[in-house]
Amino acid sequence: MSRSLRLWIVGIGLAAFVQSLAHSSVTFAADPAAIEAGRLKGLEYLKSKQEADGSWVYEGHQVGITALCTLALIENGVPLYDPVVDKGYKSVRRGIDGELKQTYDLTLAALLLARVGDRADKALIRTIGARLLAGQLESGGWTYTCPTVDATSLSSTARAPKRKAGMGDNSCTQFGVLGLWVCSRYGVPIDEAMQLVAARFVDSQNEDGGWPYNPKGTKTDSTGAMTSAGLFCLTVARATKIREELQKNAATRNSSTAKGAEKATLLQDPVYAKGFTQVGYYAKGMSPGSARYFMWSIERLGVLLGLERLGDVKWFDQGATALLKAQKPDGSWPDSKESPADTAFAVLFLRKANLGSDISRLLEGEPEQAFCLPGREGLPRFSSLQEAVAAAKPGEVIRIDGNGPYRCQNDLFKQDVTITAGFGYTPVLEYGVGYDSTGLRYRPEKDEIARALFTIDSGVVTLEGLRLQMDPPSGSSSIPWKILQVNGGQLRLLNCALSEGTKRGVVAISSKGSAVIVVKNSLLATSATAMQLDVADNQKVTIDNSVIFATKGFEISGQKELSIGIYASAVHTIDGFVAEKFSGELSVKALHDVFKCDSLGMSFLGADGSPNGRQWTGRNNVYNVSKWVGFKGKPVVIVKDPPSFSKFFNGGEVDPSKLTIAFLNSRKPGTSIHGLNTQEWDLSEKSELAFSAKKYGILSAITGPGGGFSRFREEIGYNQWQRGETPLSVAELEPLAKN
Repeated sequence: MSRSLRLWIVGIGLAAFVQSLAHSSVTFAADPAAIEAGRLKGLEYLKSKQEADGSWVYEGHQVGITALCTLALIENGVPLYDPVVDKGYKSVRRGIDGELKQTYDLTLAALLLARVGDRADKALIRTIGARLLAGQLESGGWTYTCPTVDATSLSSTARAPKRKAGMGDNSCTQFGVLGLWVCSRYGVPIDEAMQLVAARFVDSQNEDGGWPYNPKGTKTDSTGAMTSAGLFCLTVARATKIREELQKNAATRNSSTAKGAEKATLLQDPVYAKGFTQVGYYAKGMSPGSARYFMWSIERLGVLLGLERLGDVKWFDQGATALLKAQKPDGSWPDSKESPADTAFAVLFLRKANLGSDISRLLEGEPEQAFCLPGREGLPRFSSLQEAVAAAKPGEVIRIDGNGPYRCQNDLFKQDVTITAGFGYTPVLEYGVGYDSTGLRYRPEKDEIARALFTIDSGVVTLEGLRLQMDPPSGSSSIPWKILQVNGGQLRLLNCALSEGTKRGVVAISSKGSAVIVVKNSLLATSATAMQLDVADNQKVTIDNSVIFATKGFEISGQKELSIGIYASAVHTIDGFVAEKFSGELSVKALHDVFKCDSLGMSFLGADGSPNGRQWTGRNNVYNVSKWVGFKGKPVVIVKDPPSFSKFFNGGEVDPSKLTIAFLNSRKPGTSIHGLNTQEWDLSEKSELAFSAKKYGILSAITGPGGGFSRFREEIGYNQWQRGETPLSVAELEPLAKN
């Protein structure tokens, strides 16, 4: 096997690779434990090869290889705030300048920036999209480099450079296609470009059904990697067409098209079907000596289409077994250039990373019945959440494969259940007035259950990736409305957004008794109170990487013990804590939070001028408050800044700061609307904190439903969450005390 036949993603002299092996029908069985161990060893190897400046090394393609390695770590669950990932991301961001023009580097940089999800990177991604568009040739393909235009070329066809003649190669082309798809999520127009791509691959298919590296060059034989590339590009072109049709006629979003019909149509297309048969032949030949780039191409196609088999081979089992046999003791899959590229491809394969999950969703379509029980055979589906809840057994998961909005009817929970967003969806659940057991409609002024979207009486209720929206009827401001009423059991809220749009005094979460409440990666935004806690027994509340945006943050009553932990969060309220009606023991632990409040707690104390019955401990918090703490509205005059605040609580607050907090938004607490984005609580450049070496406030990339949930569910922390644990964000990585 000639070295020149190896196909590299980054580097010069790229060439197609396929092994000339006798294809057998041997079935491989992949050992999950061995795969996990091999994958983790590969990740540690990648981490060990990072340079001090955050980059990885590949001559001439430092941005590309750094983006690839960083992306491989993220897709394998390494958190965005991990130092290695953070340094890699920053290295790539520094490398995207006016001169970056290599097709591979541009695409991999766009993939990484989109995966991190910082909205400040939108302009960079659009610039990358402009360059990739400018680099497309008349044939629909790409070569190694693209013109260094900027995003202004997207504003009109007159500004866009004319396409040049030439064929390019199919390796560069598949990366140009992948990069453009990612950039299209940020408004880069790609419809015309994908039409050229589709025509290219339809016209250049070889007789055997495959595609070559260079359709009209010297390397015209079909290869496994390039056949996978051809099918991938045709898939993206079809997804682009579907999206275009949906945008032109929004009514078709909930049409009666059968789920998966688009994918079936694609697989039955004569050109696609011929290529698909050939790629199954190549997949059968995967072995320990196969090129990792070829195997990664197989993996991307398999997960994109959601197929366990390509042809008659279980592609993942065969590929994973081959990779584990080839892995070196140090965790690497080395290559002749001592590059980490092959290791990155290998761990992406073993993770079954889907870099185009939105493409998969377009091909699958949105089902008529959005609510399903994924843990049951046959995947039973239901038309409403109420039907799904009634059918669910204790501990089951209800998945919502749709965006809605869906009108709920005061659902009552008395057993363990998880309600989660399907991949690629951001379900909106709206308040509606339901019916009692006799079929009569509830009356909110009389029936307490009708005052909440959901009521939890017992069990562990987990809500993930949802928008819960409350708009009470007009003329009902005197009724105590709540989005979630928790009377017992445990509430676990992950990547959700609770909001009110009518300013009728809605409470986001209200609890009675001793319910355990965990709010992670979420947004609580209402006109009244974020959390209303009536403590009838000892209670614990945890807020992690979340935004509290309301008139009152925490309104507390009762007489037992209450423990509140607030970590890496933003508390943006008029009154932070209101505890005038609370006579019990209250302790607050805060780490790496930002408090922007008119009053932190003028009724926080249980005694005049004394911290008795109240405890505050924290580290690395920032306070922009006009009034600090007091008893029944009377301030403690000696508390006037962070040092005196810490001293009042016996030094419990370590390294507090009063640096200016400036969020990207300029909203005032109590002005809640639906559709708020947690990135509005990122720190703007107007804030001194934005340039601090320490981390304050939220990690917005993994906060909220939609993209935030998609990113977090790929992290290792989500596995812990599913086991019932509460993995805390960056704040908990630094010990509370270092003495």
